[in-house]
Amino acid sequence: MRLYAKQKVLSWTQDFMIMNENDEVVYIAKGQLDLLGRRKLRILDQYDNELAFIKQRATAFSTTMDVLVNGYETLTVRKKMLSFRPTFLIDGEDWIVRGNFLNYEYTIEDGNGRIVAEISKKYFSWRDTFGIDIIDESANVAHIIAVVMTIHTDMQAGNTTAATSAY
Repeated sequence: MRLYAKQKVLSWTQDFMIMNENDEVVYIAKGQLDLLGRRKLRILDQYDNELAFIKQRATAFSTTMDVLVNGYETLTVRKKMLSFRPTFLIDGEDWIVRGNFLNYEYTIEDGNGRIVAEISKKYFSWRDTFGIDIIDESANVAHIIAVVMTIHTDMQAGNTTAATSAY
């Protein structure tokens, strides 16, 4: 399955439309900031039902985001410190996200090293656009989108080298 996450034009809160291959909106990511500048996002389906809520933890050295479904924490996304290339550990799914040297493309792998999804970012676009290729059809799509939004939050915060990259 192939999805595209496109940031809404002039979005201050990092709102995204997630579309399928037919350019139909199937998910929406609505961002917001709290008073301390921490990012929060809601992943909604096309009928405005909340699938996941993502909130950034207040940490000094790395990005850590919690993903809640129905009010229960299901995932914790943590950026691995002191890694040559960007690496995120996903507690709750036993996934690891690895970026290439220039941070332009990422893979989500399961605990056995099988690729769950591939993520890439478009060059020279007016708005941030991500391609999301879901290889493992049994994977939770809302969790994959939450991981993509976490990586984007990390890039926008300047914690990852490239904030604009490839697709």
